[in-house]
Amino acid sequence: MTNFVLTGADTIIINDIPVRDFADGDIGTLDLPNNIFAGQTGKNGNTIFALDESGNNATLTMRILLSSGDDKRFNGMIPTSDGFASTVLATGSVVKQVGDGQGNISYNTYLLNGGMIQKKPNITTNVNGDTSQGVCEYTFYFASAERAIS
Repeated sequence: MTNFVLTGADTIIINDIPVRDFADGDIGTLDLPNNIFAGQTGKNGNTIFALDESGNNATLTMRILLSSGDDKRFNGMIPTSDGFASTVLATGSVVKQVGDGQGNISYNTYLLNGGMIQKKPNITTNVNGDTSQGVCEYTFYFASAERAIS
């Protein structure tokens, strides 16, 4: 039996507000870089498994239009060294709609908690018409990302 996957109409939400001012290409990437456990096998095949809580960490990178409403909103969320301890952490979600070609849709959702903008966005200056100079990239670090499929 052949399986089909249709995707589209994905949604990224930060602090209960949908992000809308995306640029071109890969507008958002959710990366979960760490393993959820470590394992080590020793003498006689004895194996130790240890939970690695950093396996819950996630990084969300978004390409946003420069000086847009979302750029201004995120710029206001960049933590400062003065008052860092009072930074309000972000929540978010990434929802990918997946169709099966027969009219059925499932939702692949990551719920994100304990987030903060990890670095200030870069900008590009170019005299040859490079459109990337109208884009800034925000990187959010989240302490936890839980996946649900419905």
